[in-house]
Order: sequence, then structure tokens, then C-alpha cells
Amino acid sequence: MFYKGKNVLVAGGGGLVGQSLVTKLLDQGAHVRATQYRHRKIAACHKNLEIVSCDLRNQDEARDVFKDMDIAFLAAARVRGAKQLQENPADLILDYLDLHAKLITLAAASKVGRCSFISSCYIYPDTGKPNRESEGFEGDPWIPTNYGIGWTTRYLETLCRYSHMTTKTDYGIVRPNAYYGPHDNFDPEHCHVVPALIVKATQKMNPFEVWGDGEQIRCFTYVDDLVDGILLNLEKNATCDPVNICTEKTNNVKDIVALILDILKLNVEVCYAPDKPSTIPYRVSDASKAKKILGWEARTSLREGLKKTIEWYQEQANVSMK
Repeated sequence: MFYKGKNVLVAGGGGLVGQSLVTKLLDQGAHVRATQYRHRKIAACHKNLEIVSCDLRNQDEARDVFKDMDIAFLAAARVRGAKQLQENPADLILDYLDLHAKLITLAAASKVGRCSFISSCYIYPDTGKPNRESEGFEGDPWIPTNYGIGWTTRYLETLCRYSHMTTKTDYGIVRPNAYYGPHDNFDPEHCHVVPALIVKATQKMNPFEVWGDGEQIRCFTYVDDLVDGILLNLEKNATCDPVNICTEKTNNVKDIVALILDILKLNVEVCYAPDKPSTIPYRVSDASKAKKILGWEARTSLREGLKKTIEWYQEQANVSMK
């Protein structure tokens, strides 16, 4: 296995993607150093795992965790829901830019061999069809919702490309779409749509309020499938050539609501609130390139992924399924 015996940094090991990365890298025989911050603690425990509690926004603390690493995965992020995106978009942009520009350049300065940057489908313009990777720098990202974060993401990908060309560090770039799973952020004030709906359902909210009209369409991708793609991409495609990592299947929010309520066997009145904050109506990515060059495709059905996520959340929150 490619990662066996290598020293691998997971920056942001306490988050949704980071937790899965840590587990899968340890399973492949890597020596993992993973960072955590504040309340989001790393669940894994292993003789080959070094956990570092730090603030990656601090230059000195961030520099220290890159020392002696062969490979780095940049999985650190602050989660924002639709409400925060609308109320204070500049806060997200500045935080995202500061953190990731620092980590991208530190990887090269620390002479890491390979570095994985998790980009975003926010980069794409509105074409009305599944976005191909070649469209990432065409026109403007969706206006106004994605404009700022979209252009920031384009800059960060450009910074990866510049570092890839001018240093000995090779970069891999993936563009995920609407991923979810265990270890997600379930804080109702900051979480995305899937955890928000799971929280409401486990609390047996009735009427069951759904923000927006429920027609928003995404490629809802289970986190373990995404991480398999991230690992494969850095192994096989550390060329700074972006790849969409997402399921080929599309669903809308109404599909998510129906599945969650069915899994929990809840019979409640569903009430949609189109006046509440929600994100853009159609954001779908073309996953064909990942299948072609990586041999990757999502394996977890939406129902199976939601069931695993619900069970994890209930275990953590000590919520009875009855």
C-alpha cells in the first residue's frame, strides 16, 4: 500500500474528513500525526498515531506540525451553514483564505513530498448542468452566493499550482460536493443540511421544519467514499490536476427528508420554509474523470450513508431510536 510506513500529517484530524483520513491511513500502515482544535477531538487511538492539539492559524504552531512529514492532507476547516454564509460571508472568506494559504505554503517550505488540498465545488460557475473540472476557472462562480468563496478557492488552487511548479512538493487537488457522515458538525447554528435535518428528526420535531423549498439538488457523498477518492488522488494524480470526488447520483433535500424520516420511522408533518436561508438550487459535479483516471466511484448508497450517520449521532448524543 502506498501510505505504508510513511509519515503523514492530517491537518484538521478532528473534523468530518480528518477523522476518516486518520482511520484509513492507520489501516494502511502509515505513521500519522493529526491535529485537533478545541472541542472536536480525534476519536482514533493507535500506536502509530500522534495527536497534536494546536491552532493552525498560529504560524509557529502550524510550522511545527509539518516537521519530518512525507505527506500532508489539508483537512482543516470551519463549518458554516446557509445562515452564516448569508449573514457574514466575509468572515468565512477571510478565515478560509488565511488558514489554507498558510498551510499550502508551509507544506512546500517544510519540504513535504506530497500535499493534498481539498478544494470545493463552490469554484464552479452556474452552467445548469453537472460541472466538469475544466470549468473551474470559466466565468464567475455563482453570483452572489458563491462569488466570494468561489474566487477565494480559485486563488488557493492557483497557489497550489504555483507551489507545485516552483518547489519539490507535489500537490493533489480534489473538488468534493455535499459530503456528510459521522463526525460532522451537528451544531444547529453552524451545520449543513444533512446534520441539521438529523438533529431535528432525532428530536422528533413536529411539524418538521425544513429551510428552503426542498428542491435544492446536490451530489450527496458519504465521507468514507470521499476519503477513498482523496487518498487515491494523491497517490495516482499528485499533478495539481483537479478531480471531482462525488457520487454520480443526484438528490434533492426532499429526498433526504424522506429517507431520514423513514429510517427513524417518524410520521410527522413536514413544513417547508422558503423564506429561511438556503443555498443555491442546483450544484452538481461530473464524476466521470475520477472513474477514468483513478478507478474511483462512490460505493455507499444515500440510504446506507444516512443510516450510518444517524446511528453515529444517536450514539454520541445518547438519543434513543425508540
